[in-house]
Amino acid sequence: MTAPTHDHARRRRIGVLCVLGSAASFAVAPIFGKVAYAHGVDAYALLALRFGSAAAILWVIVLVQAARRGVERPARSTTLRVLLLGAVVLPAEVTLYFASLHHIGAGLAEVLLFLYPMWVVLITAVVLRQPVSRLVALCSLAAVGGAALTVGAVDGVDLVGVLLAIAASVGFACYVVLSGRLVHGVGALLTTALVITGAGVTFSVAALVTGSHGPTDAAGWAATLGLSVVGTVVSFLFLTAGLARIPSTDASVISTVEPAVAVVLGVVLLGEPIGVVQVLGVAVVLASVAVLLRLAPGTDPVPPSLEH
Repeated sequence: MTAPTHDHARRRRIGVLCVLGSAASFAVAPIFGKVAYAHGVDAYALLALRFGSAAAILWVIVLVQAARRGVERPARSTTLRVLLLGAVVLPAEVTLYFASLHHIGAGLAEVLLFLYPMWVVLITAVVLRQPVSRLVALCSLAAVGGAALTVGAVDGVDLVGVLLAIAASVGFACYVVLSGRLVHGVGALLTTALVITGAGVTFSVAALVTGSHGPTDAAGWAATLGLSVVGTVVSFLFLTAGLARIPSTDASVISTVEPAVAVVLGVVLLGEPIGVVQVLGVAVVLASVAVLLRLAPGTDPVPPSLEH
């Protein structure tokens, strides 16, 4: 009994580290995005270049791995589902979030986006009918509250914007849950490559339809490349690898360290001020994650049948 327990603990540790790495990588993404926008890159062009170049990088990695160790090909129906996850669910979440920014402030939009751990818990318990411990639910609520404090004061409340941001949070929760289910039949690397490819196709079409403009100078291209590599390849690959090892409910709570990391990076790299409330928010998020990791049993995610 010792070996399976040890293997489970090791698998969980790796999963936690992957999700933490993903959160840190996602936290860096807005910095690259701000620089790219400052150098004349339009939104859809940036997203098309972000996901398109990331897909190219990931497929090179897939081909290298296939040449060395081989890559097991999933069923065609499963491949299609993963592609649709990237082509429909992920772009819908991103589009809803950016649409909300036209109606409400970035702070409020970020707060509402980080409601998604609660949606993950609800989807898991109600839709998938999988048990969720009281500890995980409480840690989820505390982490969401801490993320809200970390983001800071909100401004510009508008009902349409609020509804759009909430819809975006539900969309990301659906992405996390579905990705966590599909990865078991595909593998972390191939899942990420397919998802990012789907998103790249969708955003490329959107960029062409809207006539969005790409970078016009070296700084714009450098920021776009940074967003592609760090904010997309690394972040999504880590997230998918984490979801393959720990339940999506646990991963969603751990991911709330993202705004905390963003605040710290803003202070260190951009010299942005930080208030007492934000420090409190960081502390609450970290405490919630620490309690979850210390006390939650951490059952392995069960790979469900992909035929249903």
